[in-house]
Amino acid sequence: MDRLELPAELARVGQEVTIREGRAFFWQDDAPREAYWLVAGRVRPVKFASDGKPFDLPELAPPCWIGLAEITGGLPCLFDAVALTECRAIAFVKRSIELALARGDTASFIAQSLSREVFALHRLIASADAREKIIAYLASRRAGIAGLDRARLSLTQATLAEAVGLSRETVNRQLKELESCGLVTLARGEIGVPDWDALEKSASQR
Repeated sequence: MDRLELPAELARVGQEVTIREGRAFFWQDDAPREAYWLVAGRVRPVKFASDGKPFDLPELAPPCWIGLAEITGGLPCLFDAVALTECRAIAFVKRSIELALARGDTASFIAQSLSREVFALHRLIASADAREKIIAYLASRRAGIAGLDRARLSLTQATLAEAVGLSRETVNRQLKELESCGLVTLARGEIGVPDWDALEKSASQR
């Protein structure tokens, strides 16, 4: 998809803010006060289920919205949004966005932004969890050579993260867990799989 650019007339009604590393833009279930257009930095969104179990959503990086659906729809905040690094953003209160929506080009931009959020959410829902996505991708690279399965894949974590639509931090954490269980071995630019059947079976044992 093409990169969205914040319209100048919308930018003028926002206020530049800095969110320090470790601070939250908002917490799940809070009443939203502002929506943010992320200009610089990285944000970790975490969704908590009713039983308190956390679910990592894909990391947010500029340019993107944080809290647009909540502020325009009058919804409670749908997840925790915590700055992984110092972040710069443009903050918009609800009234500023409502006034900007009176302009056709801004309304179109907001609609495009929201449609992208819906698309990303449905793509995430349709996918397995992070561990299953990683195992499924590794299994797809399994190749038989002379009746034997190749035990090592030439694959960087960055390439794997891009392929499965996860952050590098999430991929690294999941691979470390798999390594601790003896299901993979990690080396620079390589991922080893000692037992393919055991790895694939583990995906359904969470």
